[in-house]
This record gives sequence, structure tokens and C-alpha cells, in this order.
Amino acid sequence: MAKLGVVRFTGKSGNQYKFNAYPLRTAFKKGMAGVYVVTVRRQVEGTGAFRHKHICLGQTDDLRQPLTGDGKSFAERGANCICVHSERDKTARLGIEQDLIGKYHSAGNA
Repeated sequence: MAKLGVVRFTGKSGNQYKFNAYPLRTAFKKGMAGVYVVTVRRQVEGTGAFRHKHICLGQTDDLRQPLTGDGKSFAERGANCICVHSERDKTARLGIEQDLIGKYHSAGNA
């Protein structure tokens, strides 16, 4: 897995969650569980920094399984990155997912 960097997403509660950013087509290890945010990752001109436009978010107990969105393919929406917050505990994953949904109002949650 070629990590691109670290991204922080803030939930409705104000809690910040650290996510590792990977290319969208990354093949994760079997059984890797976590909360994910699919994004369009773009470099900010003149700064070298990157911005992430949120496309879809969800949680899963196995990131090797296909992710689902709102019917449009991620490629059609320009997605090129998946940000992952590793979390094995399902209750914790669901809580983080709901906190982020509360802020980002994702239409394509899995």
C-alpha cells in the first residue's frame, strides 16, 4: 500500500479523525476494517499542499470488498483517493461514520 499522506476529517461533534490517504485502487490487506472517505485529491497551486473533496463515506469490516456509492461510479465523479481510519471495533466505526455523516451529509454512504 503506497500511502499518499495523512488527512484529518472533523465530525459534527468537533472530534477530529486521522485518516491515511491512498490511491483509490489500493488493494488492502484481507480483514482490514475501518471508516473510509472517498475523495477527489488535488494539489493546491503554489503551496504543495493537497485538498480533498469528499465524494462518499462509509465503514466496513473488510476494505477488500467493493465499496458502494450512490449509483454513479467513483471514476465518473473524479474520485482518485480513499482515506482510511483503521478501526476494528464495529461500534466505534459506526459512531465515527455517523459523526462524519452529520457534518458532510454524504448522499452516497455505504
